[in-house]
Amino acid sequence: MLSRVAERIYWLARYVERVENTARLARVQSQLMFDLPRSAKLSWYALVEITSTEDYFEEHYDARTEKNVMTMLLSDLNNPVSLMSSLWWARENTRTTRDILPREAWIHINELYLMVKESQESFQTRRDRNSLLEKIIKACQAWSGMLASTMSQNETYRFMKLGMAIERADMTSRTLDVGGLFAAQADQSDLEYQYDSILWANLLKSVSAYFMYRQHYQTEITGQDVVDFLINDFEFARSLRYCLVTMHGMVVKLPNSQTVTHLIEELMSSMDDTARFEVGSSDLHEYLDEIQADLSGIHEELYAIWFNPVEVA
Repeated sequence: MLSRVAERIYWLARYVERVENTARLARVQSQLMFDLPRSAKLSWYALVEITSTEDYFEEHYDARTEKNVMTMLLSDLNNPVSLMSSLWWARENTRTTRDILPREAWIHINELYLMVKESQESFQTRRDRNSLLEKIIKACQAWSGMLASTMSQNETYRFMKLGMAIERADMTSRTLDVGGLFAAQADQSDLEYQYDSILWANLLKSVSAYFMYRQHYQTEITGQDVVDFLINDFEFARSLRYCLVTMHGMVVKLPNSQTVTHLIEELMSSMDDTARFEVGSSDLHEYLDEIQADLSGIHEELYAIWFNPVEVA
């Protein structure tokens, strides 16, 4: 496979995963606003922090309002991580790789893009926005399921799964990081303990983990159990450990993969050596920051080996 084609396939999967994750974050945040009392100090700006777009937001928006956050996160094409921007790039990468993907992949992503583009006004009101976000989430899941059941498990599929897993791991770590920071703030505020489980339940929903978590833990939802589940569970598809195992399984079957394989194995080994982190602690925050840095390092190594290799004279 040509390096430029592999790169587009990798980013196609990342963008579709990002669209789904962004849609779920926005929808769950709206639901959380309904579940918590007005006295709870909860801000829409947390979504800006999760996506690490604080600088962009402060430069282009004058207030941390729901309208501004939703505009930046969902429909701002100049924001490279917005839902519409990610969807546009997913469509573009699919269009330029149609010769190696099932025809349904292009039809599906093109129809989704056109539907969202025509319905962007729905992002302005909560009820219409949540209805549209639900359609987007289902469409992304249908796209992923269709390709999983119709593609050969070849290099194209491996680069796609690799992109999906690294984007998913990154989002899970970011969501956990912001959730832990909020928990630390909540302990110092007048937020009543009875609402703590609501916060963590919605965090689980933001990464589609609520049902599987409830099957695994038969007790009240606690922040500590949520952190342990989303970091270390071997069987849940969005836990950090499962994503790393998936990445490792895809990489070892690709040529010249020794360096990337070693980086992934080092990260998995560091997870084995870590102690149980306390929710809201600086240790947890620093650990999740390190994971994000390691994922970035793996991404850069992918480029050095497969997407932008340096030719030796």
